Amino acid sequence: DRPIGVLRGEAHAALVLNPGGADGAGFTGHVTVLAPLPALTGGGARAAAADPVGAGRSGAAGECGPAVGGQPITAAHLRELLAQLGGLGLQAPPGGSLAVAITDEHGALLATATPAELARLAASGCRAHGREAACACPQLGAPADRNGYAPAAAQERFVRLRDRTCRHPGCARPAGRTDLDHVVPHDCGGRTGCDNLCCLCRTHHRLKTFARGWRFALAPDGTLTVTTPSGITRSTRPPGLRDRPALPPPPAPPPDHTPPPF
Repeated sequence: DRPIGVLRGEAHAALVLNPGGADGAGFTGHVTVLAPLPALTGGGARAAAADPVGAGRSGAAGECGPAVGGQPITAAHLRELLAQLGGLGLQAPPGGSLAVAITDEHGALLATATPAELARLAASGCRAHGREAACACPQLGAPADRNGYAPAAAQERFVRLRDRTCRHPGCARPAGRTDLDHVVPHDCGGRTGCDNLCCLCRTHHRLKTFARGWRFALAPDGTLTVTTPSGITRSTRPPGLRDRPALPPPPAPPPDHTPPPF
């Protein structure tokens, strides 16, 4: 006999206080640990000068290659990170996931991995030096490009952790409720790579795809520049843990002779 408003209030309170119900089923949790790379001592990074040949050659993760974001994420870094995670006792929640995001000194995302992936890379070492303590070769970086249209799971994890929300200026929809969009469309030659993917909510994804006169450009550092049909330009950048240098003014957009739709 209680009013409907009271019943709704009690139901809402029950969902907030016990979202999984009596047995906790039906909801999953996802934990992300953000680890600034400079906070890890990583003996291999200090030994970079001792291995100029390895530091200068190009290659994929696990081989001698260039530094990632200016700093190589070495096997020594990964072993130390695993030790710190073990000391914290972090575990994936039931039915959920645990991911580690490694950032640079400005908070820019360098790499993401699960604890299992970290353990595998830390144990194997690079192909040239194995588990040598002085190895300064990068073991982990952004996921590689893929040939198909659909992003790989590792790419999706990286881009969602980097962007955290819809990247359209003024939109704050969480990244978990957005689409991964090819900034340069795939059917126009756009690559399926992290530097050509960004999070857009369904509304802004459709606007970018179907509305005439809008232009989107993604810089290597993740800065997204959006130009409206009337020529107004706005930029957004991925949120970081620490303050970044001031964002430079965006470049002038190329001329577009298509008349605006309004």
